Amino acid sequence: MITAATAAWRPEGFEGEAAVKIGALVAAYGLDAPFLRVYVGEDAVFAIMDGDAVLWGDSDEARLFLTMDPAVRRVRTDEKNALRLADVWQAEAVCGSVMTPAVSMTRSEEVEALTPREYWEVISPVFADSLPPFDAWYTDVSHRVRHGLCRLVGIREGGKPVAAAMTTAEDGDRLLIGAVATLPDYRGRGYAGKLVTTLAAMGQEQNKTVLLSPKNEGAERLYARCGFAVCGRYGQVER
Repeated sequence: MITAATAAWRPEGFEGEAAVKIGALVAAYGLDAPFLRVYVGEDAVFAIMDGDAVLWGDSDEARLFLTMDPAVRRVRTDEKNALRLADVWQAEAVCGSVMTPAVSMTRSEEVEALTPREYWEVISPVFADSLPPFDAWYTDVSHRVRHGLCRLVGIREGGKPVAAAMTTAEDGDRLLIGAVATLPDYRGRGYAGKLVTTLAAMGQEQNKTVLLSPKNEGAERLYARCGFAVCGRYGQVER
């Protein structure tokens, strides 16, 4: 049976990209936030916020619940769940690899902390078509930064941020690296690799599980050269 999550909401084996994303939402906002709903079933956990859902586990009941909720527009989950939901919704699932460090990572001295506004200066021209409005993004990211649940790093040239990466999801045990961007005029200089290895090293220093979800095969090859190895598959589907 699907029920609202309570204090003991984490099931055994709660691992992987979807688990990090759900854990990060709960760590940042708790189970009582009116805009965040977290549910558990016998074999699944899922969270819904602002029309976006994250699903962990293999459960027909959970997939049916998400299908019947008209507020859910997009689901991030593993490849198997995404393909099943895509079949029901007659939509296309976008799938890719999840990676984790296979070696000890090293920080780059070129990488510095960025403020949310500095970070936005880099990602807004790169991800312009997929970003939420600035005010919503800034409110969420600033909140998580204040609570030690988000790290924003970048590389500057001439004092200006030209490349950036962040932990898009983070809780006490794990972190997920994403939103890696380099301004077009500064690509090909190895900045993406330096950013992700630095964030990975930060996580390893705290004994956190580190995950990374490349946006395409080219990024996957880059991160493999940096010492990351494939450990799973993610999937995303929109109605």
